[in-house]
Amino acid sequence: MKQAHSEKQLREFGLIIGIGFPLIIGFLLPLISGHSFRSWTLFIGLPCLISSIAFPKILYYPYIGWMRLGHILGFINSRIILGLVFLLVLQPIALIMKLCGYDPLRKKKMNTLTYREIKDTPPTDLTRIF
Repeated sequence: MKQAHSEKQLREFGLIIGIGFPLIIGFLLPLISGHSFRSWTLFIGLPCLISSIAFPKILYYPYIGWMRLGHILGFINSRIILGLVFLLVLQPIALIMKLCGYDPLRKKKMNTLTYREIKDTPPTDLTRIF
């Protein structure tokens, strides 16, 4: 099913690529690494900028490609990277906590009928708080 994209979305995409690509890829990243401005980024940025102002419908297929790339990267991020974080960070922490006998939820209470904890602090009088 072909989804219609508004001219506003296409114009915003063209402006972001037209301004952001030369600024980030052409100027900021080389500045951080100690290189000069990458002028080839203007060959991508300027046509996107001009077409976003004059003819935003031309940017339909680049926009579709960009959105597909975003969906693919979102798939990789949510499944592979977060799965690795779970296996490499959270699972070892849980194993260490179990080996040390740490029970933060106090699930292993012996000889009790309930998990309720009785507070030792007196109740706060909210009528005279100052």
